[in-house]
Amino acid sequence: MVERLLILGAIAVLVVALIVGGRVLAGRRLSRLRGADPDYLWALLRADPDGRPTVVAFSTPNCAACKTAQLSALTALKANLGSRLRIIQVDASDRPEVANTFGVLTVPATVVLDRTGRVAAANQGFATADQLALQLRLT
Repeated sequence: MVERLLILGAIAVLVVALIVGGRVLAGRRLSRLRGADPDYLWALLRADPDGRPTVVAFSTPNCAACKTAQLSALTALKANLGSRLRIIQVDASDRPEVANTFGVLTVPATVVLDRTGRVAAANQGFATADQLALQLRLT
């Protein structure tokens, strides 16, 4: 009985360490992105900032969640914000250098750029319309 509790305790500590480690790495990645030269990021995107907050949405042709969940969240967000929002779609398989620079580990992924073109937030995996809207309010 005591051995089982020790094993469960060790597993719990390991899980917590993995979660904390993942969050630390994500925080470092976001800090690096926030410190990146916006002109360089926009050049990679082959676009120029236009004074609107921008969501950069990374996907691939075979990503089902990108075509269903993430696309519908982006559509809802665009419906609410209209021309006050810019969405740039990037195919991560076609442009891996862009995905790598933005720290994309999985698709779907989104990066929120503020009105000046600087990185405000980054999401690995599906981001809801509400989550993106909240991140856009910070810009």
